[in-house]
Amino acid sequence: MSENIITIYGEVPELIEKKTNEIVADYLEMPKDEFNFVKFNLYETDLSTIIEESLTLPFLSDKKVVLVQNAYVFTGEKAPKDVNHNTTQLLEFIEKYDGETLIIFEVYHSKLDERKKLVKKLKEQTQLKKIEQMSEEEIKQWIKQTLNQNYKDIKQDALNLFIELTGVNFNIVKQELGKLELFLGDRPTINKQDVLQIVNRSLEQNVFLLTEYIQQNKKTKAVQLVKDLIVMKEEPIKLLALITSNYRLYYQSKILSQKGYSGQQIAKTINVHPYRVKLALNHARQYSIDQLLNIVDSCAETDYKLKSSYMDKQLILELFILSL
Repeated sequence: MSENIITIYGEVPELIEKKTNEIVADYLEMPKDEFNFVKFNLYETDLSTIIEESLTLPFLSDKKVVLVQNAYVFTGEKAPKDVNHNTTQLLEFIEKYDGETLIIFEVYHSKLDERKKLVKKLKEQTQLKKIEQMSEEEIKQWIKQTLNQNYKDIKQDALNLFIELTGVNFNIVKQELGKLELFLGDRPTINKQDVLQIVNRSLEQNVFLLTEYIQQNKKTKAVQLVKDLIVMKEEPIKLLALITSNYRLYYQSKILSQKGYSGQQIAKTINVHPYRVKLALNHARQYSIDQLLNIVDSCAETDYKLKSSYMDKQLILELFILSL
């Protein structure tokens, strides 16, 4: 096993970059410079160039780091246009590498594609470091710190509403915060009205809202929300899949909660973000286990209808919601 090949992967590029910087600093024991640190982007650079650099001895330095960003070849992501990497060459390199140069692959995905020979070899012979999503509190802290760096702030009720709308997906949070900062202009503080006016509710949070309407028997609002989402080009089959995923999460969370599991333990057991589990437990309290099982069964029946019936798909989805 090569200690000098490390793959860092996860959904939050900023956290991956932070981990990389820590590893590089520990390894080099001196500041990075053009002699001891080389950075490549796999979207732009051929693998043979990266391998050649990795096998070249350091110049005017005792140690060297080769950083490879956007290492998408370890995921199911398709290659960008005009890029055709020889992954067999990389497989052989990983298999035989015993050099002193530290090689770091950064992968901006939550999962590696374990069906690939390349990933199997990576797991066998290199170090893998998964960077988890931020918790709800860490996301809130990151938002405050980001704003503070730009001499701005956000009121607590505005921050709570912001997370309620975006959820805790870092990329969505970052995008919506950028929009808010532009909207704010020279004003120093974001308030609740700013959030209401500018921040879009994410699809995931919209589906939580939809199931909340269903649970509260606000069927008219639920159907209207479905219509709005379809106008926004969301497909009925995709919406049903998300609704099914939510009810399955409510069912799993309720069963584990009854067995004495905490929210954090449930999140770890079913591999879901603790924030989603928190929302799920709040919703699941309103249902019995049998009710949730019946809804999941109805979801499966509706999925079959959507895929096999000649009826209008939007109508099938609306009738399903009205039947719950």
